[in-house]
Amino acid sequence: MKICLTGGPSAGKTTLAELLAKEFRRKATIVPEAASILFRGGFPRLETSFSQKCQQRAIYSVQSELERQSQHLEKNKILICDRGTVDGAAYWPGKESEFYKAIDSSRKVELARYDWVLHLDTAAESAYQSSVTRIESPSAAQAINKKILTVWKHHPQRFVIHNDQNFSIKMQTALIIMDHILAGLSYSKIVEHLKTQHSRALP
Repeated sequence: MKICLTGGPSAGKTTLAELLAKEFRRKATIVPEAASILFRGGFPRLETSFSQKCQQRAIYSVQSELERQSQHLEKNKILICDRGTVDGAAYWPGKESEFYKAIDSSRKVELARYDWVLHLDTAAESAYQSSVTRIESPSAAQAINKKILTVWKHHPQRFVIHNDQNFSIKMQTALIIMDHILAGLSYSKIVEHLKTQHSRALP
């Protein structure tokens, strides 16, 4: 099983990945974020269209190989991916279809790589935090979050955890969803449970 954690900048993805690594260490393993590996390693992060396309092709390649290696080394564990290959379509400086053509793939193929998707909304502007690899302004981060919502919208088993709740509740909601997934509940059953709990984590 492969689960993707996605969402805009400063959404809490890496924090959630660390929590999941501790909570489910015997059942799951984390696939780290390819973009952070590349940019921290010195891959140029220029803002021209040509450079952005180079960046996204490189991120796709690294992400794919990280997943491939984890699948080989951790055959009996669930893979929890800090971002997925589909995210590249949101960062691509052009049409979504052009991204899939550039990586010689399709939206259908890339969506099918992941069994489940948890989208964490970007933090509200008042709570937004920049970092070495998170260089977007709060407004730009919100725009990226919307694009990521759009490129993943066709995935049949996606949950969106909104930012209109405090951070600890946001993490708790994600952990509850993970508990249900690992317990073998169907997507519809998990959605039903979240609604009864008045959760804001909805499809």
